[in-house]
Amino acid sequence: MKWRARGPGGPTQGHIRPYPLPEGPWDRVTSGQPVSVLWLRLLPLSLLAVTMTVAFFSPPMVPYADVAIVLLPAMTALVNGPIATGAATVVTVALVSAGTGTLGLLPFPASEWSHVAPIAIMSLLCTCLAWIRNRVISRLLDMTLVAETAQGAILRRLPARIGGLSVASGYNTAEGSPSLVGGDFYDVLETEFGIRAVVGDVQGHDLTTLQLTEALLGTFRERALDEPDLLGLAARMERRVRIDNRARDEWGQTFATAVLIEIPPGQGVLRFILFGHPALLLVRKRAEPLSIPPMPPLGLADFGLHDAEVHEAELMPDDLIIAYTDGLVDARDSAGHHYPLIPLLDANIVSGVRDPEQLRRNLRASFFDGGYRRTDDLTILIIRIPPDSD
Repeated sequence: MKWRARGPGGPTQGHIRPYPLPEGPWDRVTSGQPVSVLWLRLLPLSLLAVTMTVAFFSPPMVPYADVAIVLLPAMTALVNGPIATGAATVVTVALVSAGTGTLGLLPFPASEWSHVAPIAIMSLLCTCLAWIRNRVISRLLDMTLVAETAQGAILRRLPARIGGLSVASGYNTAEGSPSLVGGDFYDVLETEFGIRAVVGDVQGHDLTTLQLTEALLGTFRERALDEPDLLGLAARMERRVRIDNRARDEWGQTFATAVLIEIPPGQGVLRFILFGHPALLLVRKRAEPLSIPPMPPLGLADFGLHDAEVHEAELMPDDLIIAYTDGLVDARDSAGHHYPLIPLLDANIVSGVRDPEQLRRNLRASFFDGGYRRTDDLTILIIRIPPDSD
């Protein structure tokens, strides 16, 4: 089964929960696309028509036609609203009331007047259930719209180019997550100190996690413009987590892993700090992790083995810098294999793919086509240094 991903974030940046669109014929029937929904809504009437036609020419099928007539409102209510279900109720009650004696032309339904009342009550209940379901769906759609609006405010859509660098980002919440925004966060800003970026992961998946996610992004967006170095920016974000923890009890203390990135004007050097976060990947001819001594996550600085330190790596034209959260590499397929991020990156580089957006799309396709399960939120940020020709 092959799937295409669609979402309100548009084709340029895949930073929101995917809405999979199946490509197989049967999958399209249940996908929610307009044409498939029409066929699905007409299905109860089609089944009734087929059953009645067969019963008309084959007397042994008459009992099945009786059952189909009685169940028409229930089947209609499964895939239609109260108006269509009400119409099915009228048809059912009319046929049952007529019976074989009144209708004359058909050998069914074999009904009596005593059957009308219970069937009418059941049909009316089906109409009420269809109305209630429509109300619930409407409420869920409203809540989804609110969640998407909140997501747009917290995790903004990144432009394709920031400060002369090509940028692409991907974000998905964990499977079964009740919201469109989880604990992962990211952003890229152009400042007087160069390009600054952050990718992080707040512990947890509840509303308090979302609150800290928003607070950390707010701190980064404000202080990244003014702090002259990454250490000062990191100290501000550490303080933000500590302030948040003051309102929590001893067992509710939280933390956030993060990587802070800076590419100064000239784009010849990469500066970064890791706080309990997966290592950055520097992609030249192949993907190489930039491994450094571990630092504790934000909020746990008191447990650090040494003071925070800014690390540097030389950058060359056409280099790729990739930051991600552990939800990406911890995802497993049905065989229990982890998502092979570095081998897939190497395969794309060998095939000549260096455009961040195309690379993001390829990685996304390999993730969903491979059947990897999202047990945690996952994020990837890809930044490309311009080649010499640019």
